[in-house]
Parts: sequence; structure tokens; C-alpha cells
Amino acid sequence: MKKLTIMALAVMFGASAFAQDVYKQISKIKDYKEAYNLLQSNLGNMSAAEKAQCYNALVDLSLDKVMKEQGTITENQMAEQLKTEVVPYDTVGLYDAAMNALENGVACDEFDMQPNEKGKVKPRFHKKNAERLYPIRFHLINAGIYYQGKNEDLSYKNLATYVESNDYPLFKEIDKSGDTNLTQIAYYASRSAYFAKDYAKAEKYADIALNDTAMAKDAMQIKLAVMQSQLKTHADTLNYVTKLKDIYAKDESNDMIFSTICSMLLSLNDKAGLDAIVQAKLSKDPNNFTALTVVGQVYMNNKDWDKAIETLTKAVNLQPDNIAIIASIGNCYMYKAQEAVEKATANNKSLTPDVEKVIVDVYMKAIEYLEKAKNLDKMMEYKSYWAYSLYTCCYRALGADDPKTKEAELLTK
Repeated sequence: MKKLTIMALAVMFGASAFAQDVYKQISKIKDYKEAYNLLQSNLGNMSAAEKAQCYNALVDLSLDKVMKEQGTITENQMAEQLKTEVVPYDTVGLYDAAMNALENGVACDEFDMQPNEKGKVKPRFHKKNAERLYPIRFHLINAGIYYQGKNEDLSYKNLATYVESNDYPLFKEIDKSGDTNLTQIAYYASRSAYFAKDYAKAEKYADIALNDTAMAKDAMQIKLAVMQSQLKTHADTLNYVTKLKDIYAKDESNDMIFSTICSMLLSLNDKAGLDAIVQAKLSKDPNNFTALTVVGQVYMNNKDWDKAIETLTKAVNLQPDNIAIIASIGNCYMYKAQEAVEKATANNKSLTPDVEKVIVDVYMKAIEYLEKAKNLDKMMEYKSYWAYSLYTCCYRALGADDPKTKEAELLTK
């Protein structure tokens, strides 16, 4: 029995000596990848405390690189002021080292906070690593910006790590009240996550960004886009509308949520639900632009052109340069004229000169609004709203050879 105990102790001390040897090797290595690979290939033979010690050595190695490059940046800033020569620094190396330092700091902390053989938690590196790693997180922001357009995956990783690291157990004692970047970076991380189709993260980061006054509206758009991207069934859509209504109930001044609810109710053909929410909105805010445009759209869908024109005109009075709504009024006049022609020529009847004049006048009214939309649409972003309609109206009211008709025809191509 004594012999077995001695053998067990010998094995234990041998493993410990082996781990110390790995630590010494890592401590002497200057190349991060070499040191990291050495640790990874020997982790199976180490205790939690020994793993923590070795990961901490990788933190030291990474921070040496960060400090070196930061020193060069500081010297360059001084050189610029003194008009002396600046020295290039390793941008990518700096950003890699900052990420490596944080990742190894988290790994170190995981093992450092595990109970020892007596069941007690006695961390050796937690406090020191928290204090020296938290301040270098700003490099993740710079890296996220640097990699935009170059490597979107790395850009996303850096921005996301900045946001995630706010909640790392490693930093639980750190006072984070001074971090004015978190909500803004959360928005950009959310956007990157959305494009990467990492929808769970996109929504998580968008929720954080909602706390930023300047970013809240854009963050909500991402949150809504994420929710919409996951609609597969009719039941999903109904559940989505319910969630939207819950959000809207907390902030009825949010026109973006209101507009989205209306769009969804339109797609569901829920006329009663749509009418209820729109009328409730108009009862509190009779001049609400969004509500008026929704009512106008409903009238258009019902082919009630006069009421649509009346309602959309109220909306345009609130936003005189809204190209889409101006064009919609023009389209209402065009459809009204076309409908009048169909009624007047039913049963093979011919148009009388008087009726023809009335119809042409309606087409001319349509041209007035469609030309206004065209003139406002400098970038041709809303061309689909007015171009073909303008040509149709000019052709009908002015004839195929009129210069306005020919000009309008070119805009349809």
C-alpha cells in the first residue's frame, strides 16, 4: 500500500513538473502561435491551476505586443507634433494581439476560478488580468472599423467581442459606467450579425443598442428585420404582430412600429384590425402622417380614388417633398380617369366630346402630380412610382407625338 502511495505521489509530482516545464517553455517563447500551439498540445496533462498559469503566460505575451505597438503609436503622435519622422507600426499585429490577450484572459479566468483540491477558490490572476485587459478593449472597436470592407468576418468578430466582453465574468468587478461606446458599438455589431445571418446575436445586440438615443430607431429596424426574417408560417406572422403590438403599447409615439404593424395587418388582410389601430391613432393625432398614408393606401386598394386623393393630399401637406405620396396622388387621378373611360365606353358606347374633355382634365391633373414627383426625384430612386404612369397619362391626354409624351416614354426605359 505504501509503495502504491509513493508511486501515486511520484506520478503527481511528475505531472506537476511536466506542467511547470511547459510553462517555462511558453514563458521563453516570443512567437505567439508557437506558444499557443505548445499549450494546446499539452493541456490534457495539466491541472486547472496549471492551465491558468500557462494561459496567463499567453496573456503576458500578447500584452507585450500590444504595449509595443501602443508605444509606437504614442511616439508617432509626439513626432507629428514635433514634425519629426513617424515610424510604421504593426496594425494587424496590434489588433490580433488585443484579441488574443482577451481570449486567453477569459480562458485563464475560467481555470483560475475553479476550486482547488481543498474545494476553495483562490484566484491568482483574476484581479490583475481584469485591470490590465479591460482598458485594451478599445482596440476591438478600431479593429472592427479597420476590417470593414476588408474582412467582414473579422470586423464582426471584433465588434461582437467588444459588446460580449462587457459581461465577461473576468470584468464583473470593473466599473463600466464610463463606457460610452457600448450601445453604439452594439448597433454596428447587430448590423454585422444580421448580414452574417446570426439572427440571435443580431437581436441581442440590437436590444442593447435600443438604449442609445441616437441609435434606437436604427436598432429597432434591425430588430424588426430579424423578427421578420424568421416568419415561416401564418402562426409565426400572427405571433409577430402580437409582439409588435406589445412593443407599440409601451411607446405609441413610435411611428416605425405603428407603420410595421399596419403593413403586417395589410398583408394579413385584417381590415378590422387595421381600421381599429389606425382610427385609434388618428383620434389621438389627426395629422399623423403615417396613419394618413395607411388610410390613403386602403382607399386606393378599395379603388375609392376621391377619398384616397383627399387623404393622401392631407399627408402631402405634412410632407410636401414626399415623392412616393405625391406620385400616389398622381396615380389615383390616372386610375380615376381610366375608370371613367371604361364606364363611358361600356356596351360599345363612344366618348362624347364633353365626357372626353372631363377625362382629359383628370389625366392632366395626374400629369401635374406625376411631373412634380419626377422633378423631385433627382436620383431616380422612385422611378417605378411615376415613370410609366406619366407616359400613360401624357399619351392619353396629349397624344403620341407630343414632346412631353416622347420625353416621358424615354424615362420608362
